[in-house]
Amino acid sequence: MASKGKNVVEVVMHSAKRIARPRKRRRGKETELVDVPSLKDFVHKQTVIHLYRTFFRAAARIPDDKFREDAQKEIRQTFKNDAIQTDKLAITMALKDGERRLQQFCSMVGYDVSGTSEDPDSWLNIKDENDPRGRVGVEWPWEKKGGSD
Repeated sequence: MASKGKNVVEVVMHSAKRIARPRKRRRGKETELVDVPSLKDFVHKQTVIHLYRTFFRAAARIPDDKFREDAQKEIRQTFKNDAIQTDKLAITMALKDGERRLQQFCSMVGYDVSGTSEDPDSWLNIKDENDPRGRVGVEWPWEKKGGSD
């Protein structure tokens, strides 16, 4: 029992010595940040990633397996071919072309890129002065009084 107590005391003393020692500071060459992308480059990369993922979300809407796989293979190959571009103008043009192609592709497969449908016949667009929130009704149809049922 005493040996266990001694071990605990030794451990506590040893850790106290380690805490009491001053830490050594590393002195040497200052590390320089090399090849750090600019904010514009970072935003551009995120735009390309978003475009790539949106293409694949739209491709997932293709019902035929063979056509879906072919479309996904084409998307991968096109992005891989354009990944080697280094000229800023060529990169910008490829991005704009990709956005245009995405719009065309989404219209072909019926994928809504914006996430909101702008259907003029939507119940959300109904202007009703009695109900400013656009709800269709406040009571259940089967609870209407004076019904013919």
